[in-house]
Amino acid sequence: MTAIKAAIAIAVSAAGALVVALGTGNNSSIGHLDTTHWLLAIASVLGSGGVVYFCENGPDHPYIKTVVAFLSAGIASLVTALNDNHITQSEWLVAFIAAVTATGLVYQATGTQKTPQP
Repeated sequence: MTAIKAAIAIAVSAAGALVVALGTGNNSSIGHLDTTHWLLAIASVLGSGGVVYFCENGPDHPYIKTVVAFLSAGIASLVTALNDNHITQSEWLVAFIAAVTATGLVYQATGTQKTPQP
């Protein structure tokens, strides 16, 4: 049941992020979103409670945490790089290095073991 709640949280955060990015104008459509808005929408979903639940409690949580670390570090770097409306090759490289570094650090970090409740 909790996994269903987490999936609903992910869906609602995705819908909310897209509605905010699209705005309420007459020309609002998914095709009109620029790269910055797409990256911010994806980052919003990655930060949702549903993704956090699967990172901590999902069946493959160490791997899910690793993927989320890769995406969130890479996206954060790319959003910063888009301040001048384009991404250079060196900025792509820095974003990739940040993503890979975060992936390795998260995968190697050991979490605290939860003790079962009686």
